[in-house]
Amino acid sequence: MVGAIYENMQSTSPKSPFTVGILDDLTHLSLSAKTPVSLPTKATSYKFYGFGSDGTVSAVKSTAKLVGNATHLFAQAYFVYDSKKSGGLTVSHLRFSPQQIKAPYLIEEADFIACHSAAYLSLYDMFTELKKEGIFLLNTPLKTGAELEKILPPYARKLLADKNAKLYAISADEIAQKCGLSGKIS
Repeated sequence: MVGAIYENMQSTSPKSPFTVGILDDLTHLSLSAKTPVSLPTKATSYKFYGFGSDGTVSAVKSTAKLVGNATHLFAQAYFVYDSKKSGGLTVSHLRFSPQQIKAPYLIEEADFIACHSAAYLSLYDMFTELKKEGIFLLNTPLKTGAELEKILPPYARKLLADKNAKLYAISADEIAQKCGLSGKIS
């Protein structure tokens, strides 16, 4: 959506007023929700795909507060919740920058993406949201490349390679269990 608005602003004949993503033949004022556009910023962006009650949202909120209060960096966080809350999808959007952040929109392309459930790999298209040379962190007990290759969709492997991205796998469930925090993988 941000990309469509940005493209409209840069157009030689911008539409005003306009709608985004609604194709109507009546007014012809709709902007297509095209490929995301990264607006110029010095912010580093992070997305976390968690599930309700795993502690991800609380951890991201705490991280934003800590970094914003204890460092020279500015922090910004937005959260998207599934209606089920406990057990439903949560997507946490987090930005850090040495400059004030003026980005009142969700992150469309992230430097870092964490997926807290391997089941999400086939349900959500997270890999297209990763920037070139980004980092993708997957919570899974699988350790070897051959094991990971079996659960990563083919398009995801291609995108990771094309973007020269790094893939890390960690068993957050196992670590949480060892620390006495069963179910809190954040």
